[in-house]
Amino acid sequence: MSTELVELRKFYAPPGFLLLARHDGAPAGCVGVRALTPSTGELRRLFVRPEHRTAGWGRQLLSQANGRARANRFKRLVLNTLPTMTAARSLYDADGYEPTDPYVADPVEGVEYLAVDLS
Repeated sequence: MSTELVELRKFYAPPGFLLLARHDGAPAGCVGVRALTPSTGELRRLFVRPEHRTAGWGRQLLSQANGRARANRFKRLVLNTLPTMTAARSLYDADGYEPTDPYVADPVEGVEYLAVDLS
């Protein structure tokens, strides 16, 4: 099991955070931001349950994550994604994320690295 799942509180410790979206009391989606440096956070695990994907939950979660990251004094958010995640990539592109240099070594071939300035 990954360290991230075993140590959620440590992995997303402040100024990082986890957000959970609920619909009718049930989980609808989630997103996390972990601190890489005092000014850079990594957006992770943006996920929306399939039955909620056309209702704007992904946009809401991304917007809330960006706002909270700014409030927690992050100046920049980075993320990695795969080319096959076209809906997520469209969301990131619309939010101003742009290609950036790799910030971690990733063993998955084809990983794309994106970043957005929060200033």
